[in-house]
Amino acid sequence: MTSSDDIEITEDDKQLIRRLGPMAMPAHLEPVAYQLFEEACCGSRSMWPIDTARFKEDKEYRAEFYRLAHQGWWNAQEMFLERITSNEPFVPGEEALYRMAMDTIAWTMIQKQLCYARRFFKEKRQPSLEHSNLESVIGVAKHVRGESPHCMPLIADLTTFVQVGDLLIYDHAQGKMAIAEVKEGEKNQDLSRKVMFYKSSGCEQFKQFALQDESAKTAKQFERMARQVDRMQFVTEALSDKKTRDPDTSKEVHIRERFVPIDEWDEELNSVCDEAMEKGWAINMVDNCLFLGAYTQRFLPMSSTMFWLWMKPFAEGEQTPVARLIDCVGQPLALPLPCLMLEPSRIMDLLFGRLHVCMGISIPDLVAECERNGITVRPPKNKQERKTTNSWGQDSIRYQGQPIVLERDGKVVFPAAGIFVRSLFHFQRPMAFINAMFELNDDEDEMEPAETT
Repeated sequence: MTSSDDIEITEDDKQLIRRLGPMAMPAHLEPVAYQLFEEACCGSRSMWPIDTARFKEDKEYRAEFYRLAHQGWWNAQEMFLERITSNEPFVPGEEALYRMAMDTIAWTMIQKQLCYARRFFKEKRQPSLEHSNLESVIGVAKHVRGESPHCMPLIADLTTFVQVGDLLIYDHAQGKMAIAEVKEGEKNQDLSRKVMFYKSSGCEQFKQFALQDESAKTAKQFERMARQVDRMQFVTEALSDKKTRDPDTSKEVHIRERFVPIDEWDEELNSVCDEAMEKGWAINMVDNCLFLGAYTQRFLPMSSTMFWLWMKPFAEGEQTPVARLIDCVGQPLALPLPCLMLEPSRIMDLLFGRLHVCMGISIPDLVAECERNGITVRPPKNKQERKTTNSWGQDSIRYQGQPIVLERDGKVVFPAAGIFVRSLFHFQRPMAFINAMFELNDDEDEMEPAETT
């Protein structure tokens, strides 16, 4: 074992250590965080513990659960809207805290499925809350809520990742989700009706007729609305397990109907956090390749250095994916902290700097763990494999300077950085996800297993 005194700290190491440094939200926001957590996650508390057998069989019991849960969601959204309309500037971290609550609602609606969330996220910045058509969307949301109390209309711009449509509406009575676009003004509403007819009919002559006396600006608006309709249709079809094509990338996508269970490492996370709260620090490993370090009290200032000095010898100079657990806040496709199997008090410890968790994956140890599980790890060996690994670009996983291919029992899969996203931000065990890839690799569609959580 190499001692920390023998490890040279390079400039790259120093940059990485800074990236892993502790971060905390302003302490005065903690009561707000508790209230948001209570509304977004615990609206149905009065019915706990849930009788699962009765929940399946008793329609009224189930409806009451959803009514309470949706009322909590609506209350959390109202808290955010009231904060926005107060016209007081957000303090650092405050907007991210509110958005985390909205993300928690959205992820719950889509059953915490990353494969669904990716369909909503278009890798753009969310519009400024001060300059979006928020007032009109709020009006429609209130109308939907008033007309259909069993529905929860979530305003997309309040989340970090819902970038298709203006409202994400969950109807528990129907067990369905809908995407709605809100158009302001009579002109836009008229144009929207024309777009909808054009998209449903596919009639190019109608489009030419509708735009023949319109300005170039209106024609561009027509095209924008048409793309919005395409995106909403794409997401709706993808969530319905249909094979469909992304209008932005032209890539065919099929989220498989079959669910594959993928084990998570929440027990290790809870264990390392509990131990750190008792003695100030704790370390653990998941699948012999995912490193966990938790730090509290006097160890907080040196936590990132301590973690990296422990992990660096295992990395063997390879590129090392690392993250802080607090990075889940504000990352559009990360699972929000309230969605984790952690006690509310522990989530507050993480948010407000009393607990710091560092994570990292050692590529050499991941390779070794694959080989221990009967998986051959090798570079691409023919033109087609090289073409596939090159198509991942910077997202390809590299070992000893080359992209890697995994092979087992004659089956081949091409791992990419999505493994790190799932392992570090969705808390799935690396080997469990790799095994799921092999289970599903007979399908020629996009490698996107719909996992149970």
